[in-house]
Amino acid sequence: MKSTKYTRFCRRLFSKSFEKLNISETSKNRLLEKADISMVYQEYYSMILMNIIIGFIVSFVSTLILYILVPNDITALFILIITSIVPIVIGIIYIQLPASKAKSRGKNIDRYLPYVANFINTMSAAGISPSEVFGTLAGIKLYGEVQKEAKKITTEIELMGIDTITALKNAIVISPSKKFKEFIQGIIGVVQSGSELAPYFERCVERYMYEDLEERKKNLDSLAIMAESFVVTVVAFPLFLVIIISIMGLTSGGISFDFLYILAILILPMAYAGFYVMMKSGMGEEI
Repeated sequence: MKSTKYTRFCRRLFSKSFEKLNISETSKNRLLEKADISMVYQEYYSMILMNIIIGFIVSFVSTLILYILVPNDITALFILIITSIVPIVIGIIYIQLPASKAKSRGKNIDRYLPYVANFINTMSAAGISPSEVFGTLAGIKLYGEVQKEAKKITTEIELMGIDTITALKNAIVISPSKKFKEFIQGIIGVVQSGSELAPYFERCVERYMYEDLEERKKNLDSLAIMAESFVVTVVAFPLFLVIIISIMGLTSGGISFDFLYILAILILPMAYAGFYVMMKSGMGEEI
């Protein structure tokens, strides 16, 4: 998410209000950096405030039009409920977005770090300096969010004229991945001590590859459990239930078939959605 004309307009509109609140911006700006949101604290939260206002106006006008067309107690209740829920939902989503994106980026960095460490180890063995290594890494899209972290380091070194150690320290501050922070801190320690980087990278590769293998085994076990649960709950059980209800309905004549419609239209889609959410939330993490 980047700064736009709209977000800059929001900042100009509400900047004085944020200045009066006198809120510390350091932690907020740092969280936005970790989430890769290219805005300062005032700009981002001004955008949230504007979106809440727009959401309230749009929801109020749309429900008011509905009430004018169909004037009754239900549509009047819609005005109260929808105009209350929409702004709250918008606020919650945007306020939680930086922390959610930072967490997601951290997971992505951890996923690619074993292969990044192997890549850096190979380049380091050829005698290439850390600044050149991260410069090369910044141009490889294959490594996901790690590439963005490498770009930040390279930008500070090449464009801003900051030395490698300071750039790496800055990367530690704004990185959302604890494992990547430890990796960078290790590089700084080795460079400052005057030791060779190759042995350190080799140890990192061995450790990260082992941890990655163990994590993949756990994910496979989780996926196996989820697959068995999925087959039992939303494949086998509904089939048996449909057969039993159909037979009982034909024999006794007293059982309604309405439940089958509820099962097909409501219960099964909700079950599928539940399994999808479980997989996305981490139980079936992408491997």
